Amino acid sequence: MPPPSSLDAWIKQLDGVRLPIPAESHERVRRALGDSRRSMREIADLIQDSPGLALSIMREANRAGSSLDSPAESLEVALTRLGLKRSEELLNRLPAVNETDIPLALRQLQLISQHASQQASGLFAARLARLWQEIHWNSLLFLSPLWPLLALHPQLFAAWETRVIVRGEPARKVELELLGVPLLRLCQALAEHWKLPDWITYGYRLLNADRRMLVKALHIARDNEHPLHQQQMLDADPALRRWLTQPGNTVLLANGLAVSAHDSWACDHSLRWQRLTGLYMQLPLTELQQLIHQHAADSARKHARSDLWHPAQALIWPWDCSRWPTEEVKPTPPPPPHSANGASIVVSC
Repeated sequence: MPPPSSLDAWIKQLDGVRLPIPAESHERVRRALGDSRRSMREIADLIQDSPGLALSIMREANRAGSSLDSPAESLEVALTRLGLKRSEELLNRLPAVNETDIPLALRQLQLISQHASQQASGLFAARLARLWQEIHWNSLLFLSPLWPLLALHPQLFAAWETRVIVRGEPARKVELELLGVPLLRLCQALAEHWKLPDWITYGYRLLNADRRMLVKALHIARDNEHPLHQQQMLDADPALRRWLTQPGNTVLLANGLAVSAHDSWACDHSLRWQRLTGLYMQLPLTELQQLIHQHAADSARKHARSDLWHPAQALIWPWDCSRWPTEEVKPTPPPPPHSANGASIVVSC
């Protein structure tokens, strides 16, 4: 099936994709749904190892809700809204396949999403204990608009990596050539079409149309070695200070850390997300780095696969090493971090 070239055509094609589920996980969840002794929390915990199933249940539950219902913010809420019988019927419609038969690109991106969820839970869940489920599930599902894209067109992942990360081509130019539309615009359109949780659509709206606060925060975050000066700058801008502390930002921060680490822990993109997260948490960069490295290792212990790349693998390498072929790299000089174009580069990696 050839890739479409317009936003409406992409939505129509991707909306009908039934994501493949690893057969072992499919059977484990099927048994749990038929066990009356299982609580919704226990079933939701079982589904964590199958991100595609989590997305399918969230989408179905939010479609099934009335126009007055807000989107389910966690899988437990979605399961309750949908009910066990309808959840089982949905599961039976999804293809159960051997894990190795799922496209490698799809499994790689879902691993990045699992890493993001681990970062979010480790960094933010204890601080915002009442919102831990929202933080966990929204972080896991933030990149989910891309999952059906890679289920149908897995070759696009390698093409994007090669041209943007290895060769240093502008992400927007590459995306327009490969997809016909900017990638973040497609993600936002699908998230809104599927009625994904508000924190997810908020993140994409911020990246696509309202980068002003993000750019201002990035500018302050650069001065990580002077926390008192950072606080003074935030105090002088109450609107920015209020925006920075919104809980929904945790989802964007966790995914920024995970996606940029897929490139390199020490690349400019990764350092910007680290500094911004440090500003949000009011932590020095060195202390934050220790935490995110620890959570990356925790994620690798839970989710790593021998045929996939996990950034935790690079933590035992010399700091200036890269998994990318250096002879092909043609870096593009970055714009100043405080510019609007700089925000686009930060989120494109």
